[in-house]
Amino acid sequence: MIGLLLAALFAQTAAAAPAPAAALPKPLAALADGKHKDGTPILTQKQRDTLAALPERTIKLLSDAADSMILGSPEELAALLSLDVQPQVLDLIATDNCVLCHADPMNQKPKALFSPDPKAAGSNPLLNLRELVSDVHFRAGLSCAGCHGGKPSDDVMPKEIATRWPAEEVRHTDRSWIPEFCARCHSDTQFMRGFNPTLPTDQLAKYKTSKHGELLLEKHDNNAAQCVSCHSVHGIRSAKSRNSTVHPQKVPETCGKCHADPEHMKGYLTSAGAPLPTDQVEKYKKSVHGQALLVKGDLGAPSCTGCHGSHAAQPPEVASVSQVCRRCHAQNGMLFDSSRHKKAFEEHKWPECGQCHGHHDIQKPTVSLIGNTTDTLCGKCHAENSKDNPKCNETAKHFRTTLDEMIAGREEVSGEVEHLAEMGLDIEPVTRSLSDLDEAVTQSKAKVHSFSMSTFDAAAKPGTEALQKSRQEIGEAHNEFQFRRRGLVGAIVFMMLLVAGIGLKLRELERSRKDSDKP
Repeated sequence: MIGLLLAALFAQTAAAAPAPAAALPKPLAALADGKHKDGTPILTQKQRDTLAALPERTIKLLSDAADSMILGSPEELAALLSLDVQPQVLDLIATDNCVLCHADPMNQKPKALFSPDPKAAGSNPLLNLRELVSDVHFRAGLSCAGCHGGKPSDDVMPKEIATRWPAEEVRHTDRSWIPEFCARCHSDTQFMRGFNPTLPTDQLAKYKTSKHGELLLEKHDNNAAQCVSCHSVHGIRSAKSRNSTVHPQKVPETCGKCHADPEHMKGYLTSAGAPLPTDQVEKYKKSVHGQALLVKGDLGAPSCTGCHGSHAAQPPEVASVSQVCRRCHAQNGMLFDSSRHKKAFEEHKWPECGQCHGHHDIQKPTVSLIGNTTDTLCGKCHAENSKDNPKCNETAKHFRTTLDEMIAGREEVSGEVEHLAEMGLDIEPVTRSLSDLDEAVTQSKAKVHSFSMSTFDAAAKPGTEALQKSRQEIGEAHNEFQFRRRGLVGAIVFMMLLVAGIGLKLRELERSRKDSDKP
């Protein structure tokens, strides 16, 4: 028994002990075997296992870095292995002396230290090592040297690094240098072709025409957004990545960092001279567009940049609002262009779509907006602006009445269809008619933007015909049911009479048999 206990204890102790690093090259093995002051291993067992499982190529690169003392401490090796990245990413780190030097907590002050967890390390939050290894530039081989100068193979920092950037006290107080700095690569078509031929190279030109660019470059307002404000610094990702600050579903949050902050936006005015609102993001999240993008996951739904633009961001003016909306709602835009409202809106200088549907808080339009009473959108506007033209309210009333009849008829027929299905009748003809009705309702709602009775009626006619046809088909189905019912009752009566007749016949045969059996 004692022998078994000792064996079990020995097994536990062996399992807890770190695996030997003898198989590693000597410089790397020395780091892997590093101990804390209390004698405990610096590398966790998981990190040792990760190190042992690395390809020979990665092991050699790390060993070479350790041999040159650029990979300078067991703590740094532990930090690199804690990233849980593919060996190919470790290869990039192991061949980049800038990253290796600045990731060594035993050699760098917190201000200049790349750490996997800057908050826990008390280091610079902009130097997040986990973010860096996911950065689109780093993954393309454009690491520190790509922006800061020098070469990844440099053992010491060249003078170029100090002269390539504005002085620290200048670059943090005047951010106007950033767009031009990023454009050194991003405006160079020849350079960008070697990395991403599909990426535009006109971002700087667009930015200069934007409201942000005007504030920063012309008015020297450092609160204005520039490249870093939206794309971040060392963790820049492709817009297709869900972790990117410019992924469609992240754009409202990114824009909201400034535009939803009342303190940041204090003093900024609209073109009309009113204080710039800060509730746009809150409204957008509740809108039909926000719900489609953020809740339903429809990446085709517009976000802030869908209407305002990205690098050339501007508030859409009255003349351009409709052009923004018709990028998606093309049919409605064409209908409006040929309508009588087009001239009226131009005379009043109203933004076409926004006048009726709103801006950031756009809701899914319903027929309740249409009508000739003052509690409807149409009726309220007509009461204020077209009192002398009764045709306007007549048209709105006709639209509402027709749509209400089709929608109410649809609900009525739907209930009947469920009833017919429960009775076991063929409902396919009725469901086909309902599909035609649904399409007509959709088209009729769109044709409201023509503000023409004839155009609207042409779209509504198939719907009214489909409603009439479905009612007729329901009537025929009920007649068929009654016919079946009468036939069933007749068949039951016939069968009962037949059974009664057979019974009587059997009795008669029984009596005849008994009579024949008498002596």
